[in-house]
Amino acid sequence: MSKLPSEFKGKGLPEPDGEVTIEEITPEKLAGMQAQQMAKMKAVADLAKSNLGKFDLPKNARYLHYSLSGLPEPYESLDTNRLTLAHFCIQSLSILKDGRLFDVVKGREVRERMIKWIYNLKVTQKVGETTIEGFCGGTFMGNPFNDVFLPTGTPPSTPTSVHLAMTYCALLTLLTLGDDLSHVNAQDIMEGVKGLQNLDREGDGILYGSFKSHCEGSESDMRFNYCALTIERILWKILHPSTPYNGKDDTYINKTALVEFIKKSKGYDGGLALMPEQESHGGSFFTGLATLEIMGAVDEVFEDRDEPIEWGVMRQIGGMQGRRGKVEDTCYSYWVGGGLNILDGGSNLYLDKEPLHEYILKCQHPMYGGFGKAERSPPDVLHTFYSLSYLSLSGFDGEGLEDGLGEIDVVLGCAKETGDWIRDPDKSYSVLVKEKELRDLQALKAASSK
Repeated sequence: MSKLPSEFKGKGLPEPDGEVTIEEITPEKLAGMQAQQMAKMKAVADLAKSNLGKFDLPKNARYLHYSLSGLPEPYESLDTNRLTLAHFCIQSLSILKDGRLFDVVKGREVRERMIKWIYNLKVTQKVGETTIEGFCGGTFMGNPFNDVFLPTGTPPSTPTSVHLAMTYCALLTLLTLGDDLSHVNAQDIMEGVKGLQNLDREGDGILYGSFKSHCEGSESDMRFNYCALTIERILWKILHPSTPYNGKDDTYINKTALVEFIKKSKGYDGGLALMPEQESHGGSFFTGLATLEIMGAVDEVFEDRDEPIEWGVMRQIGGMQGRRGKVEDTCYSYWVGGGLNILDGGSNLYLDKEPLHEYILKCQHPMYGGFGKAERSPPDVLHTFYSLSYLSLSGFDGEGLEDGLGEIDVVLGCAKETGDWIRDPDKSYSVLVKEKELRDLQALKAASSK
């Protein structure tokens, strides 16, 4: 009978019951297992051929609900980013106009549970003499919360670090779920954002104007610039309820320094890199342009818009690539397509939508739903969100989508209704939430009386 080594005794691990046996795999059994796997792969391929070009709304919704309820093992390394994964799922379901989550009655309990979970990730932190607030991405911080596996005297871990990207995801997701942000301290959040901007010109000053992701020290690049400015845009009406947002206020973010950083990140080819002296990239193309759009400074950096437009258009090779010489990847449909959408004022003139839609639909998993990065890739929530986002902004209404997709706010990266709430200069979030609940109840009452 198998016994645990003595060093594991008393560590909360149960001993196995009975004998531990290892089944022998004969050549015949192995051949049978291989044949079964090949049959499964053929069934998936046949299903993909039969559904080619069709958008499978029920399977995509089911895949996202499954992902919200519990993610499979390959996501284990992303445990500290669970808030981002939830953001992808919830924004995707809003694009699908999913009733299970967003129905005023049926989805209320689930929405309230998710809102509580997100607020459970809120962190208040002391940095010097300043109190800051924000969100962390998950509860795993390197040590288990339960101290049963820790050496005697070691305290369990607690979430203590505010993260810029997680705060961005939290605020947008809370609004999309119908929360009015009454439980956040906007002042403390913006104090935290302010402290993350690099405003010293150490060395060659290459990072001057950019943002770190958290105060313990991290990489600084275009992604976090975008998160910082979007957070300011979301919280502006709470901090300045009677002042319209114009993108120029320097109270929390030094806009001049931020624009300078983006200018230095322009590539010789018209694109944008994550930081100066790097290669132009689809992700930084979108985040840089969206940051400039929020500030109203696109033309300050790109006096000739034809340069970035040409860079973006040249990324289409059927689907979209993120850099020169790379293969297609569905997420760049949104990152490059969204950047071009900003440059052309939302008219979507520059990309050939038909082959791009065709490529995205080929990456839809025929059995489980969801979208992968490439054809025959397994689905994941990131590529599902960005695939749906591009299909939405480009007005896709093909087979399988009789009622169309929900609209998305391209610049802010969320449901259009959420973006409209953020941009509404006259009404607080609490008023907007109450008005939406009233409209939904009236619509429900009207539908039930028919």
